[in-house]
Amino acid sequence: MVLLTGASTAGKTRCAYEAMTAVLPDHLLVVPPHVTDLPDAITEAVRAARSGTPCVLWLNDMEKYLGPDGLTLADIRALRAAHTVVLGTMRSRIRDGLPSHELVRLAEEFDIKRLWSQEEVGRVREHVRSRPDARLRLALEQAEDFGIAETLATGPQLWRELLHASVVDGHPRGAALVWAAIDLALAGLTEPQPADLLRTLHERYLPGRNKQLIGPEPFDAALSWATSPRDAVTRLLIPEGDGLKPFDYLLDAHLRDRGPSADLIPEEIWEVALARGVEKHHRFSVALAAHANDRIDVARRALQPLADAEDVDTFRTLGLLYERNDTEEAVHWLQRAIDAGDVLSLRLMGNLCFRTQDMPTAGTWYRRAAEAGDEVSQSYYNRRPVPDELAPPAAPETEETDEDDWDEDREWAPTPRTLRVLEAALDIAADMAYDVLEEIGDRPVDLRDNYAYIFSHLPVHTWRQDAPWRRHMVRCFDDLAHDIRAGKWPTPTCTGEEMALHVAVDHASSMVVDDLELVTSFVEDVPSHHDDWDWGLCLDTLLEDTDVLFLYEPWAQGIEDSDHHLNALMGFANLEVEDWFVPFYEDRARDPDRGFRR
Repeated sequence: MVLLTGASTAGKTRCAYEAMTAVLPDHLLVVPPHVTDLPDAITEAVRAARSGTPCVLWLNDMEKYLGPDGLTLADIRALRAAHTVVLGTMRSRIRDGLPSHELVRLAEEFDIKRLWSQEEVGRVREHVRSRPDARLRLALEQAEDFGIAETLATGPQLWRELLHASVVDGHPRGAALVWAAIDLALAGLTEPQPADLLRTLHERYLPGRNKQLIGPEPFDAALSWATSPRDAVTRLLIPEGDGLKPFDYLLDAHLRDRGPSADLIPEEIWEVALARGVEKHHRFSVALAAHANDRIDVARRALQPLADAEDVDTFRTLGLLYERNDTEEAVHWLQRAIDAGDVLSLRLMGNLCFRTQDMPTAGTWYRRAAEAGDEVSQSYYNRRPVPDELAPPAAPETEETDEDDWDEDREWAPTPRTLRVLEAALDIAADMAYDVLEEIGDRPVDLRDNYAYIFSHLPVHTWRQDAPWRRHMVRCFDDLAHDIRAGKWPTPTCTGEEMALHVAVDHASSMVVDDLELVTSFVEDVPSHHDDWDWGLCLDTLLEDTDVLFLYEPWAQGIEDSDHHLNALMGFANLEVEDWFVPFYEDRARDPDRGFRR
């Protein structure tokens, strides 16, 4: 699953197309025109693949396929099992503002820069020398301010033309039609809108109090100006079906100038959006647009009819929309989703508690999510039954004590059997990783054809690290295993070791459930304990925090960057890959000259 992100007209779609035709020329291209066509598209892709025809599922503007009726994890599993490539694009402003979504995290992302590199611009200059082209020459002249693809798509030219159109003897009515279409799209009505609606709304966008003093052109002339292609490339308003939609570049340019805010979109436009957004996916689109502009009141109005109809997706989404500014309201809606049987909301409730630093309550929600079948939570709270031969004994009966007699300083620790299996998991992971490293070296990894244990299990932003970085990562497993053999707790001293511990606990918990004979050989001489296999307790005891797990969360993309607002708010440290092996504390740092086992 590959996702190309970038500004409008950066060249995402063209880049995806060229890559697809160059690398996958023998694949069948499957393109669902609308989210409602997605189930049939997936069925066709899987059917074709099983009959011997490999497929690419093309999801241009991928956010359109991620709504309540869109892609699911089950769909992705089916597509992966059929070896179908999912190829999508998404504008950066949408990617950055996207609420938590499982599927975006699964994609390998490539950011297509708006401004081209010196090397790329140099190739354009070489091309122009041998094949003169006026449009490319213009793009080169503006390359420091605008991207080459941006200029070829006439984006900057159209934006300037729109900004200067509202003058006497200009095209004020045409510009007003375009501004009305822009605001409708930013309010969540992203599908083409009828020209009659723009005719009704555009008057408010004409400049001045007396709209006629500027002498606006006739409506038909205005519409012709707005829909005429420039340089045979694109237009301010793009006819599509029975309606019109603004050129995407204009939306991004407008937001670059002003930015989302509560007063960006007029109240009249919000009212129109609420009135016209009658289908479920329309209501979600308006709600997300309102949330992006700090209009939670509009988002609530958009979703309220669905909430009144007991729609579980709506309960969950309202919980997500409220989580930043009204925790109590977020809890209310997530709880309604949970009461309706929504498993994902159990984990989202855990995330909410986690962000408020209520770790014990977060752990409780994550455990409930794991028990209910949430796969992400199960990675850390494995709740599949342990074989009877390895089951821990019952806890000894103790006399009941008053709460006042409870010893808060009672020391909890991982049991000997738990530590023995964890040591084995660390050793196995290190051995396998060293073997894999000899094979892959610096090559990028992913979760499919380039899968590589343990490196594919790490966060996506580590997948392109080189062999020396990966070797240091493998040593983290060795260091923790050495701690256990030395009779010490395997307490991580850096981010890499924290991640190694999480991976090893995941492996160890699976071993206890799935490999009875192997685990029995590890622990046959170790006494059992009623706290055996409590991996949650193991992590709680050995880790100061679980900040590193934010790197897996879709809502926290980019959080490793010290400039990220959540990073600054919560004071994260050493999440960027180059800092993974920097010691948390100098007095606990390991010997830098200890070398590598392999």
